[in-house]
Amino acid sequence: MRNYQPKKKNPYQLPHNVYMQCLYAVRDYNRLKEEMRDILHASPGAPDGMPRGSGISDSTVQKAMRREALQQRCDAIEQALAAIPPEYRKGVMAITMDETCPMDASPETYRRWRRRFLYEVAQHKCML
Repeated sequence: MRNYQPKKKNPYQLPHNVYMQCLYAVRDYNRLKEEMRDILHASPGAPDGMPRGSGISDSTVQKAMRREALQQRCDAIEQALAAIPPEYRKGVMAITMDETCPMDASPETYRRWRRRFLYEVAQHKCML
């Protein structure tokens, strides 16, 4: 599927760079969820007793900050998806991820809802 926005009669027009950032953030959603899970279940590195520089490092705080940043991105995507009617959510995610679209509605219907979905992602990520 082509990744462009119609210019005419599109109330959800985004700047091209913002559109592409939102599109790739959604396509990266599964990896973000997996990375969040890995951070939660990862064990800390085993210290060997040797000093590693002059700074004080707190790996737990770093992991918590990284997980919080990932959680904010996932929340923005999930909140935007909640703005889509339930019967179109699976198809909108499929068409956004470049997978095959379900045939229970017109492909144009899914493209229209995808435009709204990506617009909502941009709003929730404070990109507008």
